[in-house]
Amino acid sequence: MSENYRMYEKKMAERRAAREAGGPLSSQLEAMFEVVRRCEAMWALEDRISGGR
Repeated sequence: MSENYRMYEKKMAERRAAREAGGPLSSQLEAMFEVVRRCEAMWALEDRISGGR
């Protein structure tokens, strides 16, 4: 195998991994989870303030 082919193969694997790990859907999903975490934190605080009704 030529050196160019090995380099190409390595670069494509890196690009695939980067695309899967940090694509736009990944960031949107993380933003949605952050909203859920904030809501759950607010609800827990409200429960503590109201005495856990």
